[in-house]
Amino acid sequence: MTKFLAILIDTLLRTFTVLLPRWKRLTVRARLYDRLQPFENIKVEDIYLNLFIPDRTCVYWAKEGPNSEPMTNTWIKSFEEGEIFVDIGANIGLYSLLAAAYGASRVYSFEPNPFSYSVLTRNIISNEFGNVITPFCIAMNENSSVVTFKLGGLHAGGIKNEIVNEGPHPANLSISAAAFSVDEFFRIQKISCVNHLKIDVDGLELKILHGATNMLSDKALKSVLIEDNSQKEDGNSEIVSFLSQFGFTESNAFESDGLINRIFTRN
Repeated sequence: MTKFLAILIDTLLRTFTVLLPRWKRLTVRARLYDRLQPFENIKVEDIYLNLFIPDRTCVYWAKEGPNSEPMTNTWIKSFEEGEIFVDIGANIGLYSLLAAAYGASRVYSFEPNPFSYSVLTRNIISNEFGNVITPFCIAMNENSSVVTFKLGGLHAGGIKNEIVNEGPHPANLSISAAAFSVDEFFRIQKISCVNHLKIDVDGLELKILHGATNMLSDKALKSVLIEDNSQKEDGNSEIVSFLSQFGFTESNAFESDGLINRIFTRN
């Protein structure tokens, strides 16, 4: 039904503007696009947020996102006011916005997908968090380099975006992107204190942790939430083992979309 209505409206628009000169016709479409840009107010726990919804994938974030990971919501709500949050794999920024709304003094949001990053910045502006959230359109990896970044699609809010090292991949869905290790990036930016870290990427979690040993060693870092793709057939997790070296123990775990999300706190 929604697809039919969209096609019908598009057909009517083309019909009404067919006799206009080319550039006036284009201007009408551009003005209409500007007027129809969809924003939606959502409620997450006791927080109201305004999300930019430019495509169907982003509809998911408005409709299902607020309740898709209640443990993540609870974790962010537990932050003390004035703390600093790093969101690696921020997507369109739901959890960055939530942290800012709950009183984080600074949020650093990393999203290398340019389509999702565009929506992330719109969401920051529409919620008036520009003085709290600093977005970066870069990837995080074990080492700093320029990488080939494969996109899951040409839309915002999607998943299955990943750094491609070798093997065939569709060139029309790949871009070159700057990638940094966490420690080098934060050294360059002269950011010395982080209290909470979230890593939600597609398969690079352990490599990102390997590039974040200085941050993990800093006692200011209180907790880490990470999507775990490292679990072996015997049930052991490389991420659990690695973080234990820095004094972190698993305090909670929950499943989301078939993957395990783990919350770690410092002993």
